[in-house]
Amino acid sequence: MDTLRQRRLDFEGAVNFRDLGGYPAAPGRRTRWRRLYRADSLADLTPSDLERLAALGVATLIDFRLDEERLLKPNRLPAGGAIQSIELGFVPEGTLQMLRLVKSGAIEPAEIERRVIAQYRLFCVDHHREYRRMFEVAAKGGNYPLVIHCTSGKDRTGYGVALLLQAVGVPRAVVIDDYALTNKYPRAVPQLFGSRTPEAVARILVAAQSKYLEAALDEIGRVHGSLDAYLERALGVDDASRAKLIEFLTEAADSDAAAPSGNRPDPSASSPARGIGGSRSP
Repeated sequence: MDTLRQRRLDFEGAVNFRDLGGYPAAPGRRTRWRRLYRADSLADLTPSDLERLAALGVATLIDFRLDEERLLKPNRLPAGGAIQSIELGFVPEGTLQMLRLVKSGAIEPAEIERRVIAQYRLFCVDHHREYRRMFEVAAKGGNYPLVIHCTSGKDRTGYGVALLLQAVGVPRAVVIDDYALTNKYPRAVPQLFGSRTPEAVARILVAAQSKYLEAALDEIGRVHGSLDAYLERALGVDDASRAKLIEFLTEAADSDAAAPSGNRPDPSASSPARGIGGSRSP
């Protein structure tokens, strides 16, 4: 079984639910399997999905969606309230205005790319509070296994995951490759599109283009001087916190721990969550 098939968990109602284990990390280490996950919306989980989520033993869920996103598509979680949900909803400045233009068909693909790059550059400028809190959660061992998610599992989640992985020594190139895996599992987001939205615009909006995350990571260096300085001064990740993250999220690279064998993706399988836009608005 190849690593990609191990990485994506085969949920029916969440197409981009991925295990972040198995990546090279701090010297001589790799990220642990079944410890940190990234995901798209959990609003469409089926009864069998809920059983599987419960079986994973997830302790904590970080939700980067806005209140209105959660009201429109509330998460479906296993009964009993065993999973702690931490709501850190936000979108970068300009996002909602851009989405209105997308819905009305009044924006071109090239302009979307320009605006999304600008929005990614704001992550390290305007959103210290949300990502500082994410690191506070991740620095406590009792919060694992941990799931980080938003609507598509691409932008807000993608940046947060990139920070966590780099904080424990995962190379930038590997982080970018992980981000781009979202293109294999696009989430259907028909609520973002209208009858006037061109197909080319829909496709570019949901694409996880590497240059988006590259722009965000480059902006960290430009604004803060380095990733280390940003983590410590803006997000409160000091040496002690980083050591805890390495302990919780990584293991010796020569460990006998095996990758999980039950993650069986089928990219061609039909799913209510799969696709670019699903059914368009009439």
